[in-house]
Amino acid sequence: MDEIKNKFLDLIHKQQNKNVKIPAMGFSDYFIQNVQASSIQSVPSTEKSKIPDSEVRLSDQEILEGTESIYFEDNANTSIYELEKFSERCDLEVISQQMSVLKQQHKVISKKVLQLILDNRTACNEEFTRIEETEKMLCEAIWVCKKGRSYLNFAKKNLTTTSLEILATYKKREILMELLKTLKTIKRIKTTDTQLQELVSSGNYSGAISTLLECRKAAERYSQYKCVESLSQKLQDTLLLTEVQLDSVLNEMTQQFDTKKYTKLQEAYKLLGKTLMAMDQLHISFISTIHTAAFTVVRTSIVDATDEQKTKQLFETMCESVAADKYISCLINLCRSFWGILSCYYQVTLWHQNFNLDPEADEYIQEKLKNGQVRIWNDIQAKVCVYLMSPRLLQLKFEQFIQVLCVIQRLKKVGVEFCGDASAKLMDSMKNQSMEFFKRYHSACLEEISLFLDNEAWVCVNSFSSVSQLQEFKCVKKALIRHASGQNASDPVKPPTPRLSAQPLPNTDNDSSVHSQDGGSSIYAFCGYFLRFSEKSSPFDGGFDESMLEEDILAGIADETSCYFSEESDDDNFSGTNETDSNGQNSLIVNNTSLTVLRCIGRYLQMCRLLHSIALQIVASMTELIDFFIFVVHELFAKDLPVASSNLYSLSLTANLQRISEQIIPKVKNWPPSKSMIGTDLENGDEMFGLAKRIVGVESACCLVEQFEQLQGYMLHLLPGNERKPLEEYFTNSSFVSDLRKPVYMCATARLADMQSILLAMAKVKWDINHVTVQHSPYIDSINRAIQTFAMRLEELSKQTSVPKAFVWDSMAHVLTHTLVEGFSNAKKCSTGGRALMQLDFTHFISLLELISGLKYAIHQAYVDAYVKAFYLPKDLLEEWIREQKESTEYSEKQLVGLVMCTCNNDKKTRQKLLGIIGTGDVS
Repeated sequence: MDEIKNKFLDLIHKQQNKNVKIPAMGFSDYFIQNVQASSIQSVPSTEKSKIPDSEVRLSDQEILEGTESIYFEDNANTSIYELEKFSERCDLEVISQQMSVLKQQHKVISKKVLQLILDNRTACNEEFTRIEETEKMLCEAIWVCKKGRSYLNFAKKNLTTTSLEILATYKKREILMELLKTLKTIKRIKTTDTQLQELVSSGNYSGAISTLLECRKAAERYSQYKCVESLSQKLQDTLLLTEVQLDSVLNEMTQQFDTKKYTKLQEAYKLLGKTLMAMDQLHISFISTIHTAAFTVVRTSIVDATDEQKTKQLFETMCESVAADKYISCLINLCRSFWGILSCYYQVTLWHQNFNLDPEADEYIQEKLKNGQVRIWNDIQAKVCVYLMSPRLLQLKFEQFIQVLCVIQRLKKVGVEFCGDASAKLMDSMKNQSMEFFKRYHSACLEEISLFLDNEAWVCVNSFSSVSQLQEFKCVKKALIRHASGQNASDPVKPPTPRLSAQPLPNTDNDSSVHSQDGGSSIYAFCGYFLRFSEKSSPFDGGFDESMLEEDILAGIADETSCYFSEESDDDNFSGTNETDSNGQNSLIVNNTSLTVLRCIGRYLQMCRLLHSIALQIVASMTELIDFFIFVVHELFAKDLPVASSNLYSLSLTANLQRISEQIIPKVKNWPPSKSMIGTDLENGDEMFGLAKRIVGVESACCLVEQFEQLQGYMLHLLPGNERKPLEEYFTNSSFVSDLRKPVYMCATARLADMQSILLAMAKVKWDINHVTVQHSPYIDSINRAIQTFAMRLEELSKQTSVPKAFVWDSMAHVLTHTLVEGFSNAKKCSTGGRALMQLDFTHFISLLELISGLKYAIHQAYVDAYVKAFYLPKDLLEEWIREQKESTEYSEKQLVGLVMCTCNNDKKTRQKLLGIIGTGDVS
């Protein structure tokens, strides 16, 4: 190889020294062109014309590209290939042409190959250089091998038998040590059971699992020993038993969570590679614990069944078997048990948020815990709903039912804080039961009020000043003060809705007072239940008695605790609007029945505050109680009117009385009420025809509506925005109760005025006089004496009870003015002087009436003046006036006829026309 290399290099160097180009394998361009030209010239002229011009003009590249691919293949038989071309035509001319083409291609290819060789000369030199370097490295390797062999030969010659014995001994020693280690391992595997029990009993679950897994690996490593093979099976059984113990301890975490123990459990499950399975098992345990706790609590509350019967009963049957006297305590114990389970779940959630033993499974665990919240809460809801559907709930007293509502509302708040769920299923169940309970209770309240009305003495209760005095309103007193101070009832309330916090729990005060659980002054008022309580203490501790209800038990619903109010200023702020009469007496007039209605409203308000879903029905029932009381007052005190009532009833009063008669009265069983307690007072003139009782009845109704209006802001606050319209309409229309004063008081004042005597005296007056004296008519003196007598009797009456003097005197003025107009209309003939006398009499009468009563009567004065002055109207204006009065019905038909007969005494045509307008024929 070296010789070939050197010869080739010498050849190249020689060519470079001579500066002569290497011919292309003996074929240069010049030679090729000459050969082509000579060959072309040697061809006869006849054949020259047959050679195509393209063969003469082709370049080397075109010739190279036109060469067939077979000439570039390895082991190709080109001779056979060319001979096959002449199988059809084999003459000299074709062969010569083909030979010429092949030679030309051969020359071009040879030239191209040589050119490529020259182009790669540098690479060839580099390759020779690398070959020399490789040869040098091979020489060095040979030298190293020779040196190593010499050293090995030296070692072989110097290695003695003693050294080999030392090595053999050392090998035996290592074998014995390995055997001793194996024996110790087998012994440790054998004693693993005892060690595992000690570790498990001490709570070191991760240590037990670690030891067990280590022994399993050792057993697999020494599985060739028969004794180890049997121990391996025993270790497998021990592992299964240990996992069972771990599951048992994990189940205990659902009732009593221990952070240290739970941490060791998670470490143990991580060593087993069952972290996700443990989480699934934990959720199953929580669900199972809920069902077990529900059965246990309800079973212990049943006293009329044996243990065997309790075991066989379904949960629904067990709930129906709970006695009514134990219903609330069982519900509280049930919620307390559920709270312990939820608190443990909350602690588990916090633990996994603060500790991350397995990052790969963390996402799955967090998602599992999040979904598990809703699942667990739904199971708790289902159990409580089944318990609430028991018919025992409807047998409870109102105060007991309120306690149930308080428990359920607090449970709802726990659910909102636990998983953000509004507990729709629970609230629907409570709504259905509440509607049924309230329907019965409202019917009972109507009967109770009817019973009170049957036995009512209609005397004033002087100690009443505002609803804040009543025990039933104490739990909402602060809210009433807030809304009475001017806060807009339609302002949205945003109760806090805490969720399971991602922050670790602070140290909660487990010994905090039960009565400060939801109180406005408690430092925990705005903290979530899961921050304030643990599984050992709960929001359901301490019961739900009346003292608990006085605390603002539902700070997040109709939030009474959003503002602070001092207890000393509560009554002053709420009752500051009460007015007093001229004698300094309290102007509020109430009786026992109206107070009973207010107490019922207070109890209704408690239920409305605790159960918003039926708030509209409850508020409507409140109005029914008030309307029923108003209707009874009307039936008792306004049915003995001695005069026509057409102009005494307003349209609003008439419509509302008709509505109450059709919608509310049919709901009352004991109707109509008894009048035995009223007796003959309404017919006794010495008792002013029962004016005192009439005053107490009517003013109690008015006071009842006024006190109810003070609750308007708070009740609108409790109702959703789309349900406020009926209540707003009721308050807008509530003024009709004041219209009840006129017909009721008229029943007494119409008799006290002795209208028949006045009309007889007026009939004796001659109204067709020509001249008017300064002396009024004699009947005015009798009216004045009646006014003075009425004032004195009214003064005596005011010493016994508060008298609304303005309304009573207005009723008396109404009676007297209408009596005067009636007497004026009875005049057969009346001159201008007679009309003047009428004005004189009326002026003297009204001046004395205003002097004695201390009031003004512009409406009644205008009523009489308009009638008297109608005598002076021209015929066309009189006709228009009569048409107006006919539509307003202010004057009776008889009074209008009397006016027409007097004014048109000598004009029959006009008289008939006007009488036709009035609706009567000619009575002349």
